[in-house]
Amino acid sequence: MKARILLVEDSQHKRGRIIEYLNSLKVDIQLSEARSFTSGCRALEEGEPFDLILLDLSLPTFDKADNEPAGRFRPFGGAEIARKLIRRNSHSKILFITQYESFQDSGRSYSFDDIHNKLMNECGDSFAGMLRYNSSKTSWKDALNKVVRKAINEDTDS
Repeated sequence: MKARILLVEDSQHKRGRIIEYLNSLKVDIQLSEARSFTSGCRALEEGEPFDLILLDLSLPTFDKADNEPAGRFRPFGGAEIARKLIRRNSHSKILFITQYESFQDSGRSYSFDDIHNKLMNECGDSFAGMLRYNSSKTSWKDALNKVVRKAINEDTDS
């Protein structure tokens, strides 16, 4: 049975690189995509639960079409989606993927580690980690590989 993975990412370039990498892993997955807070929530409400959810931390409210606004930008949209999952007692694992080293919301600044620790506490057993995406480095791929293989119950030590 294929492992079900949902990727919620608004950046076309970043989403493409993540998908390309997931496909290169040669693992048996069924990948679904969402591009905003709203489409991410909708994907989670439809059909079977996902084994792994890859969430961008900052998301627009709606999918953005050319020349259309995407609604209010949610600096912690991925965290909001995760909270919804936790309230529903979902057994999905959640991995947060971000390009940012620090975050601002309502005039407050947060470091990557601040957010990591907050999400780890909020998500409990569902928390699969938080990784920093950088298109010019490969460390994010190693971290993603480990999380995917663990989520689909493959050995990561080989």
